[in-house]
Amino acid sequence: MIKKIGITGQRGFVGSHLYNTLGLLPKEFERVEFHNSYFDSPDELQKFVSTCDIIVHLAAMNRSEDPQLIYNTNITLVKNLIQALEHTKAVPHVLFSSSSQEDNDNPYGKSKQEGRALFED
Repeated sequence: MIKKIGITGQRGFVGSHLYNTLGLLPKEFERVEFHNSYFDSPDELQKFVSTCDIIVHLAAMNRSEDPQLIYNTNITLVKNLIQALEHTKAVPHVLFSSSSQEDNDNPYGKSKQEGRALFED
């Protein structure tokens, strides 16, 4: 059975490489297109999560002159994804990309730590 995989952040460094690699295995995986604008459209995000067997959540902000913007953006992305999953009652396997910075006392690390906790809940 072919698994449908969606990758948030598929245009980023890691996401684009994962997306391209999965494209080499068409008998195993169907890539579900994702656009960052889906995070601003509950309907599009809900359609996306309902389509996927697996979601790899890579979308995140890691650089900004405003540290609070990094934190707020990353937590909002996680919350929006969780809300879409709950609203649709979709149950794909979700892989959350954390970071080695999770234990660091900075906005990026804190957002990754709290994002992981939100998914675990």
